Amino acid sequence: MIEGRINLAREIGQDLLRHKWQLLLAVLTLVSALAVIVITHGTRQLTGEYNELMAEQDRLDIEWRHLLLEQNTLMEHSRVEALARDKLKMHRPAPAQEKLVTQR
Repeated sequence: MIEGRINLAREIGQDLLRHKWQLLLAVLTLVSALAVIVITHGTRQLTGEYNELMAEQDRLDIEWRHLLLEQNTLMEHSRVEALARDKLKMHRPAPAQEKLVTQR
């Protein structure tokens, strides 16, 4: 009636060896779940970074357009002529005063 003491560690080890395929599948399922978590986290971080970079690109594109408009405004012939006449006291020479320079 008195049975011997059962070695629990040995029983667990034998049980694990008997069901090694189920144990392997359980471990692979856990590894797969952890991989999904890591990849999802990385994807979310990259998506956030991508959105920040797209916003920065839009901001820089708007700034570039404004700079082009400013450059075109500053380069208008009428503005350059007015600045030369008013600030530098320049005037258009008479046709008799014009000299033609050629390069050989």
